[in-house]
Amino acid sequence: MSSATIPAVNPHDDSFYQNPFPSYSMLRAEAPVYEIPDTPGLFFVTTWPYVREALMDPGLFSNLMPHARRTEPPAEVAEAVAEIRSKGYPYTPALGNNDAPEHTRYRKLVNRSFTVRSLNWMEPLVDEVADQIAGRLVDDEVIDAVENITVPLPVWAIMRILGIEDKYRDDLRRWSDSSNASLGGKLTADRWIDVENDILEFQTVICEILDDRRANPREDLLSQLVTAEEGETPLTNQELVWLVRELIVAGNETTIRSFGEIICHLDKMRAEDPAVWDRVRDDAKFRAGVVEEGIRMAAPVMGLWRRVTRDVDFHGVHLPAESTVFLAYSSANRDESVFADADTFDPLRENVKEHLSFGHGIHVCVGAGLARIESNSALRALAEQITALEVVDPSSLRYGPSYGLRGLLELPVRVAHR
Repeated sequence: MSSATIPAVNPHDDSFYQNPFPSYSMLRAEAPVYEIPDTPGLFFVTTWPYVREALMDPGLFSNLMPHARRTEPPAEVAEAVAEIRSKGYPYTPALGNNDAPEHTRYRKLVNRSFTVRSLNWMEPLVDEVADQIAGRLVDDEVIDAVENITVPLPVWAIMRILGIEDKYRDDLRRWSDSSNASLGGKLTADRWIDVENDILEFQTVICEILDDRRANPREDLLSQLVTAEEGETPLTNQELVWLVRELIVAGNETTIRSFGEIICHLDKMRAEDPAVWDRVRDDAKFRAGVVEEGIRMAAPVMGLWRRVTRDVDFHGVHLPAESTVFLAYSSANRDESVFADADTFDPLRENVKEHLSFGHGIHVCVGAGLARIESNSALRALAEQITALEVVDPSSLRYGPSYGLRGLLELPVRVAHR
């Protein structure tokens, strides 16, 4: 069946935001390279082999500013948005939207800060945050797990790691939300103004902190980023504000979104195994499997965009130069040709690490190790305190309006304390 004869897929439809997986299953079977009908030049790639192939060919599928990656402000606020942007630094591609050789320069700098040794330094900071969050839970209390668990864990942790003061806790989450607001989503005119003001505020605060770290270095990640090794050109504030923004987003978005899904999956497992949280507490291998399978199933970064650099026929579909492909990680992670019973949550899945939630190739997520540490620490800390987080009303759960980043808006759960 050709893409012209299958039911049209609209990634901005609310039904797709809430549950894209039936559409992805259809596309994998019928049109694995599919042009979105109302967005000519935007193609979804949905099978694991095709997504991986594209990730391994950055020459053809460039990471440098794909056109469809973000929506643009509506005409009525375009002038106001431009005025706000003029007060800050213009967009400067760092890791997330760059290719070699500039990508290589950033990657070399950031890799030094995310070695195994560095992650070992970060882990106690994450554990401390996880213990604080778990220690606040009260027996039989209904809480929003997003607000009380999944958001504060990575936000507080990345603040400790970067060296940003606790007074910016609420601001950091707001800045991160605004940084991602137009990523695969459509905003109202008023929301555009709020988003741009938030980004300007973020730039102002981070530049002040970066200047301070140059003058007064500390034992934190920002101090490392402002320091160049011999023979290297130090990054400017204009470069660093965009790099730090990417690190903050990468340092919290994956965990915020995937950990909510992990809580939901564990609650479903509890119906058959009431002691599942005891197993999470006592079995480190099982706990690690819960984390990895949760990241596979959630694929919180649902995919990423690439710009096609030249005319090419890709698996029977013509992709014009300068068109955009959306590499749908969330679909590839449920490809039945790679993952048996792919829609089932299985913490003991042997090939779980073949998922593509962190990408692949030269652009693989630099913060993957930190994301795993955050979720593992949270599970360990929670399991020491609780025997269940019971999802109050699974049928009422709602996801935010984006096909690029998928996460629960709220997650009411009832705490069963030990």
